[in-house]
Amino acid sequence: MAETTDDPDRGALGPALATVAYGALLIGFFTVGLATQGRSIVPGLWITEGLAIALPAIVALRIANVRVAPYVGLRAPTLRHIGIAIVAGLANQPVVSLLTWAARLAVPQEWADAFDSKQRALEMIFSAQAVPFLATVVIAAPFGEELFFRGFAFPAFRRGLGMVGAAIMTGAMFSFIHLDPVGFLGLWEIGILLAFLRLGTGSLWTAIICHAVNNGVAGGAFLLGWEDPTNTPPVWLLLLGGVLLVTGVLIAARVVRTPAGFDPELSEDPSVPAGSYRFRSPELFAVWLIAVLVGLGQLFHVVPDVPMPGWLALCAVGAAATLFSGARETRPRRAP
Repeated sequence: MAETTDDPDRGALGPALATVAYGALLIGFFTVGLATQGRSIVPGLWITEGLAIALPAIVALRIANVRVAPYVGLRAPTLRHIGIAIVAGLANQPVVSLLTWAARLAVPQEWADAFDSKQRALEMIFSAQAVPFLATVVIAAPFGEELFFRGFAFPAFRRGLGMVGAAIMTGAMFSFIHLDPVGFLGLWEIGILLAFLRLGTGSLWTAIICHAVNNGVAGGAFLLGWEDPTNTPPVWLLLLGGVLLVTGVLIAARVVRTPAGFDPELSEDPSVPAGSYRFRSPELFAVWLIAVLVGLGQLFHVVPDVPMPGWLALCAVGAAATLFSGARETRPRRAP
């Protein structure tokens, strides 16, 4: 019977594969994302989160012969962990305000003006499509982004960079895809916080819930007209942000000393050692490739525009292929 690894420092699922998967994410983001979000922001975001962000992580995990759900930490959180996630999402708001305010003062004026314009555009979107857009940023964005960055990439980079290095690296990767120079520092900090929640609780749901709370609070602020980027935050809010930032660093240091850990890599096929490369679930890769090629063709006007129902149908095919792949994972196999 082939060996299955329970050593978190062994196997193919390391920084190299995670970097390749991130490259696939960026390709999808700049093809599928641009081709769909420019036409209709709400369905475009759902399509981007599914086909461009979540799917590369699932394909990489299948290639590495690792069971997806245990590896990414899709285990039920405890009530305590849910409470921690909610409190962290709320308490982090002053920290983000502090970092974004400081960054806006430090960057060139044209960057600050572009940030202000983006914030006003978001406010208009929230005003026009309050419920669907809020549902999108509270459901689709947290699940898709956490699956890739904290479920897949964080433990993979942890092998080569250690816990702190992996949190910093995946936080920066997460922030980059938001294409926001002024908001980069605040988004980076959020990414690091989410990684330590994943590390401290052992459950990806904790990071998903915290991410959803963060986006929900931000969305509520847009709806209430509180997100005027030209207004300086109150001094008490900036001071509170500084105190909470220091507190968060101290808590993170404690988490590093006593992490909850990760499940071992559970081999999907006992005939192939866990952590060995093998091209599995080609249907998942085919869905990603079709999405990228269609998106690229639309951007360069070499293929007819695909209506949004067509893109949503491709998402449904991807979801069905993922479920089919998951069913194969759990199917009992006879060891040789």
